[in-house]
Amino acid sequence: MEPTPLPAGLNGTARHSAAARLPTIRFRLALLVLSCVLPAAIVSGFLIYDHYRVERSSLLAEAMSTARSMVSVVDRDFDTVVTALRTLSISDDIDSADHAEFRRQASNVHAILPITEIVLYDPASGRQLMNTAAAGQGVGPAALLRQVVRMRQPGVSSLYRAANGAMTITVAVPILRDGAVRYVLAAQVMPSALNGILTDQKIPDSWRAAILDSDAAIVARNLQIEQFQGRQPRPEVVARVRQQLEDTFDSLTVDDVEVVTLYSRSPKSGWTVMLGVPHKNLTAGLLRTLESLIVATVVLLAMGFAMAWLVGGRIAHSVHALIDPATALGAGRPVQPPRVDFREAQQVADSLERAALALDEARARAAKELRDRRAAQEALQAADVRKDEFLATLAHELRNPMAPLVNALQILRLPGRAAVPASNVLDIMERQLKQMVRLVDDLLDVSRITTNKLGIRHEPLVLQDVIGHALETSGPLLQQRRHALSVHQPDQPVPLTGDATRLAQVFSNLLNNAAKYTPNGGRIALDVFVLRPHAGDPQHHGQVRIEISDNGIGIGAAALPHVFDIFFQADRSLGRSQAGLGIGLSLARRLVELHGGTLTAASPGEGLGSTFAIELPLATQATAAPVADNNAGTPIPPLRVLVADDNVDHANTLRTLLLAAGQQVQVCYDGLSALRCAEAFEPQIAFLDIGMPRLDGYELARRLRANSQLRDCTLVAVTGWGQLQDQQRSRAAGFDHHIVKPLQLAQLNELLRARALAPAEAQ
Repeated sequence: MEPTPLPAGLNGTARHSAAARLPTIRFRLALLVLSCVLPAAIVSGFLIYDHYRVERSSLLAEAMSTARSMVSVVDRDFDTVVTALRTLSISDDIDSADHAEFRRQASNVHAILPITEIVLYDPASGRQLMNTAAAGQGVGPAALLRQVVRMRQPGVSSLYRAANGAMTITVAVPILRDGAVRYVLAAQVMPSALNGILTDQKIPDSWRAAILDSDAAIVARNLQIEQFQGRQPRPEVVARVRQQLEDTFDSLTVDDVEVVTLYSRSPKSGWTVMLGVPHKNLTAGLLRTLESLIVATVVLLAMGFAMAWLVGGRIAHSVHALIDPATALGAGRPVQPPRVDFREAQQVADSLERAALALDEARARAAKELRDRRAAQEALQAADVRKDEFLATLAHELRNPMAPLVNALQILRLPGRAAVPASNVLDIMERQLKQMVRLVDDLLDVSRITTNKLGIRHEPLVLQDVIGHALETSGPLLQQRRHALSVHQPDQPVPLTGDATRLAQVFSNLLNNAAKYTPNGGRIALDVFVLRPHAGDPQHHGQVRIEISDNGIGIGAAALPHVFDIFFQADRSLGRSQAGLGIGLSLARRLVELHGGTLTAASPGEGLGSTFAIELPLATQATAAPVADNNAGTPIPPLRVLVADDNVDHANTLRTLLLAAGQQVQVCYDGLSALRCAEAFEPQIAFLDIGMPRLDGYELARRLRANSQLRDCTLVAVTGWGQLQDQQRSRAAGFDHHIVKPLQLAQLNELLRARALAPAEAQ
């Protein structure tokens, strides 16, 4: 049913409303200007900021160097005073009674050093013995005197207030007599003398510079020293200074200025020189440059928008001129060439004229395609009818042999069966069963043809040649997707037995899958490894492993176990362009299994790539001729035989065949009963089903092998499970043979005869 069209007026209104919501050409050009100018401005801003960081680091490094230099000058000035005091300490006049001559010598030092007085102390009492400023009286700085006496080394006090009320600093040296400190000679240094150190460095006026004593008190400062002398900086600054000798950090000064603080503390005297660089000094240049950048950006944007407005107007004029020809083309009217202002618009106008000519041709082709489509639809309907007829015929042909089979079974159940000989009934059943087998084989052949699963040839071949054909097949797709392909193969030929065409189909299928499900420009690898057989295993000639890996979309953990299921697709979204029918991997695995090999898949997860691994048996270098069985016609000696199967009919019929062959038979219908029976019966050969209740065949085989009395019993798995992994699992459980149901009489006799003729020690 076709949808009912909207009224023309309503459709036109809707289209006009949608067009009104779309951005204009001028707006798009303005965005283009914005996208060009803003990134350049942002990059410039980053470069400016990076330059600011470099300049800031350089400035702070120079400031730290200045602080180190200034603290060295402080230590040097103290060392000068110490040197002068040591020179005075060797005077013989110190020990005179009135010290008049020594006072004269000490007074001469005042002229060359920034000191106010020199004092001679008695270290025991702390009393002044001589003072260049006045008669010796009073008591000196007790803590410093004790330190000098104890250490016998010169010392420098912190800033303190003297008896006369003035702020001062004391530098003291010990005077030894007979190995003991007899006197302490001290000089009072003027704190103002340290201001010269700050002045000589020509520190900028906006910076803050200070010299701190060993107690972190301010001794000298380039600004407001009268207000802050003797005070400590802020507690957080004092804590940082006491943690390490040098550091740089943000803080507030005592006069509430935000600065980057740098300091250097002398490990010798404990005094500190501290510099504070105001933040506004550091950022002033950056702000000026950024202001210039903003102004330049605004100017460029204004000019760009103006050009976008002018150029956009010319483009819009040409686009509007194309509306009428396009409307005429849609209505089927003749197209009049418009007047436009640029080449691309003229090309559109020419295309509209060609489209008008092509439209007439398309209408004619559409009419023809409509006729063809109707014919194809009729053909599909006919094919559907033929399919129904085929299914009806198939049901009829299957019922035909089933009816005689049912009748024959009923005849065999008649009392005495005198009407028809049993041999005739069996012949009828055999003929009808063969007919059903033929029908099933025909259906399988049809399935193989429709799914491209034909039988394979077993011929000698070389793996490298097969891979070469596969690479030729998959090469165009790999090149189209611009994938990097790496192939690693052995230098020596790898011999196989199989169908070269089918194996090449498997490899090309996996390569194509890797190419499809890997984004363009990915990496795909094909690696070949020859796996030699285990020592002492003459039945196997080794295997070859071929790995095809990629870095594509990968396989999720939930989907990985199902990738080989027919019609399975991990991604069923409609937007998936590379999705297939879901039979490729199933077909590839079946073809590999027909060659006696295995195909497995592995993936770390979605988006992490995948690996498909093929393992094939290597070809034998020489095939031994079969040895004739000279014992085929000889009677089979009686053996103790155990049969275990939960299928009662199969177990009982197998028991009948064994009894007919003269064997001693015990039958069980579950695994646990079979284990108990085997322990008492001690069979020489056991025919065991795999899927039994209470104890499956694998576990039963393992327990029988664990029993020392049953270790030599020949174990035969008779089961409907016949895949390679089932056979491998049965061998791992301890089975000697793996037979897929039904067990043929010839196979049964061969197994019995082989067990009976085994060496006596094995029995």
